[in-house]
Amino acid sequence: MSLVLDLHGVKHADVEYTLDQFFHWENDTRFKSVEVIVGNSLEMKRLTAAWLDKNDYVYFSPHHNLGTIIVWHD
Repeated sequence: MSLVLDLHGVKHADVEYTLDQFFHWENDTRFKSVEVIVGNSLEMKRLTAAWLDKNDYVYFSPHHNLGTIIVWHD
């Protein structure tokens, strides 16, 4: 089971803040993964991937749903 963060409705300018709040403060570490829904926006996906890279998270986009990024916990 995974936790879900839906970025629909989040402005591009607020992506970093939203990810910071979710992963650093609200994330329940009992879950092995987090599903980040980025939708069809290539910019949203790019911003999210850049933040995940900067914070050393392991992630991938499933080939069957390119509007989602799966983030793994250690």
